[in-house]
Amino acid sequence: MKFQRILVAYDGSEPSRKALQHAVGLAEASEQSQVRVVHVFQFPQYFVGTAYATASAETNEELYEYAERLQQEAEGKVAALGERATVVLQQGPPGQAIIDEADEFNADLVIIGSRGLSGLKEFVLGSVSHHVVQHAKVPVLVIK
Repeated sequence: MKFQRILVAYDGSEPSRKALQHAVGLAEASEQSQVRVVHVFQFPQYFVGTAYATASAETNEELYEYAERLQQEAEGKVAALGERATVVLQQGPPGQAIIDEADEFNADLVIIGSRGLSGLKEFVLGSVSHHVVQHAKVPVLVIK
């Protein structure tokens, strides 16, 4: 089966780099395939009882600059596909943002790494990949 519209979740981690490399390989095998890479970032929120606070403006700016660097990195990795590849940034809860992007792109395959990075700190992406697997309307390939 050849996939025509491939969405890749990219966060700069090794599994997401492998996921992106796999997506590029699939697209190179089929001239009709398109790849959309999405990097999702989320501004930190801290809950104290029933109230919440956001991170400082400086922290949010650093997080956004990091997201832009990852976007540029991903653009370099898909450059060989030319107009058949796009890279987008989304802000929000990663699992839902990936599902929403897959729906908007009309993806027929989602590729995601099994572990990833969030902002400037490492975390286990298991909950995000699990959310995507459970809620996607199309096949999901989880790369280790």
